[in-house]
Order: sequence, then structure tokens, then C-alpha cells
Amino acid sequence: MAESVPPHTGEAWEAALRFLSRRSTLTLATVDESGHPYVASLYFVHDERLRLYFLSSPESRHVRHLIARPEVAVTVHGEPWDWRTIQGLQLTGIAETVEDPAERERVMARYREKFPFIQELPQALAHARLYRITPRWVRWIDNTKGFGYRVEWRLG
Repeated sequence: MAESVPPHTGEAWEAALRFLSRRSTLTLATVDESGHPYVASLYFVHDERLRLYFLSSPESRHVRHLIARPEVAVTVHGEPWDWRTIQGLQLTGIAETVEDPAERERVMARYREKFPFIQELPQALAHARLYRITPRWVRWIDNTKGFGYRVEWRLG
């Protein structure tokens, strides 16, 4: 079952936000300049607009790819063994470095709250940059509502 609702509202949007709050890791798919795909698993935080943020080295393979080609695909999911409990997000969007100091501080406060261990990694943090994925298309999958239940949003 698919339904279409305006973004930022509704039961499915709120369920997706709650789901993201309970997850630590996203899978980021990028493509290099030659068209070769690559995936990386990264810790993340999110905001109420389903924008996803992650820290990474500017020299990492996935960051080199997204600088050249900012279009990315992402999944966030659990590891259920029962199809009736499958939930997850699939999305495509644009990834970019967070340049605004106010946004960076706001997101880093969320990051420190969600992942307190980063305080133990000052050297890694000094080298890492903050990146934002702004979704253009999102699919919320929630088999707790029935087999194949999904809601899709086109954003921006």
C-alpha cells in the first residue's frame, strides 16, 4: 500500500522521525567520477526535515565521491528476522559540507548527545568535517502496518 501525504506532517512522517531517533547508522551510496558505485556505513543524526548529518574525513573515499558528484542514495534500517517488523527509510538527495557555523553548532550538539563517545576522540573530530544530506525523495517502509506498506515523499 502506498499513500502520498504532504511532507512534514502525518503519522508516517512522525513514525519515520521516531525510527531515525532509534538508529545509529546509515548506509551511504556514492558514485565516483567514472561511475563506479561505493557504499559506506556512517553514524548520523537527523532533523525534523529528514535531513541526515554525518561526520567524516575530507579524504575519505565517499566524501571524495560526493564532492565530485553530490547525488547520493541512503538507507537506514534495522535487522529484523520477522518480515512483519521490517521498517526503514530509503532516500535519494544531495550531500554537501555544512558551512554555516550556527547550523554546525546545532547539529554537533545533537551529535554529542546521541554519540557521547565522540568527546573521547578530539583528534579525529579536529580532522572531520560535518556533511548534510538533503533528501529529494524518501520512501518509508513499515511492515508493521501490513506487508509492503510504504509512503513516499518528493521534497524540494
